[in-house]
Amino acid sequence: MIQDFFYSTAFKKSYESNYNFEIPIDINIDVKSDEKLKFKLINFSMMNSMLNVSSFHKNNKFKITYDTVDYNITIPDGSYTATSLRDKINSIIFPMNLPLSFNYIKETNKYFLVTSVGIIAGRLFFYPLNSKYLFGFIKDQYEIIYDNYYYSENFVNMLPYSKIVLATDLTFETNVQTNFLKRFNNNIGISNIIAWISRDIPLFSTIYYENIFGRDIELADKNITSFNIFIMNEFNEYIIDCPECYLHFQLITYESINWYKKFYKLLDNIYYSLLSIYFKKK
Repeated sequence: MIQDFFYSTAFKKSYESNYNFEIPIDINIDVKSDEKLKFKLINFSMMNSMLNVSSFHKNNKFKITYDTVDYNITIPDGSYTATSLRDKINSIIFPMNLPLSFNYIKETNKYFLVTSVGIIAGRLFFYPLNSKYLFGFIKDQYEIIYDNYYYSENFVNMLPYSKIVLATDLTFETNVQTNFLKRFNNNIGISNIIAWISRDIPLFSTIYYENIFGRDIELADKNITSFNIFIMNEFNEYIIDCPECYLHFQLITYESINWYKKFYKLLDNIYYSLLSIYFKKK
């Protein structure tokens, strides 16, 4: 027996206040003693609109020192492209009358720093702080002198995480995956993973997953009245700013015992049918 479930978080807005995006699926599956239960995710989709710069991701701070005065700058939480981030940073720097600006080269996917005429050694310094990975700079400190250009050594990386991980509190018997990566903020406990989905697509595009290989998961749970699906990243962190998302999955029950007897019975039926045909010919 196959039961299809279509679910949208748009109907569970009240759960957003919990900031863990546990999604109750209200079902009642009673599996008989001689049956097995499988879970199959058919497809999943949501908008790639989650924040990529925030205090939660710890990639939102840098410092500029100008004539021995420190300017500690916090980038406002937001979903940025490389160019919109450049513009936001410059809009913060310019009112401070700092002789420094950010620029971005799309063709190389790198930031570079530009300073004003007259800036000599010892006057202007840039400290990437926790934004190193975001900007692509690798040093802790850069002394900025006119008329040099200071390009980031690495590519700009606008993704603090690259995977959407669907997990659940159900117990798996097959296809068990619990191998999250380690980072600064791991949640307590590890759930069974339903699917790993790439987030490496343009901002504000649709993240879409389709189970083209028909992967299913055999469950140890025999009687299910409800369960939770968690939307996480590869570092075992809840995606707290997850937008509306849509899931289609199946719960499949099937007889699990004496399958070999049924197989041999089928062979017997074929055998006797052949014998019957043979004797009819006689």
